[in-house]
Amino acid sequence: MKAPEVTAPVVRTVTLKLPADTGAMAMARIMGRTLLTVLAWPGNVHAATDVLGHLVDNAVHHGHTPETTGRRPREIRAWLRVTEATELIIDVADPHPAFKHFTHAVNNPSGRSLWHIRQQGAHLSWFLTPQCGGKTVRATMTAEPPPP
Repeated sequence: MKAPEVTAPVVRTVTLKLPADTGAMAMARIMGRTLLTVLAWPGNVHAATDVLGHLVDNAVHHGHTPETTGRRPREIRAWLRVTEATELIIDVADPHPAFKHFTHAVNNPSGRSLWHIRQQGAHLSWFLTPQCGGKTVRATMTAEPPPP
């Protein structure tokens, strides 16, 4: 699986490094709110920080498994990118190279976090990231509010 295409050139980007622990979700939301302001993204910052927090939380709970823990330091990396078309791309990487039942988790309320992210208006995808030895989950959001 390869990275999904970005529809417009990226004009601004920031990287977040977070500890892979129970405080990562809250830290991601706090940092995300500040960084989205710095990036001047005109969209729904509350929804975007919620999406970022849930992706980071999923990476902590599902990406750091016993078989991946010894390979890399317990750290979550995330990137916030704003495109020329004012899309927001949120990428969160973890060391686990698989994502079983991705489609089911996105489309089914029992998947909770990913389903919730989709309800915030984000388009979700995932791809392998060989440089990290794992995968990246991507949420793309527009600056316009999602349809009712």
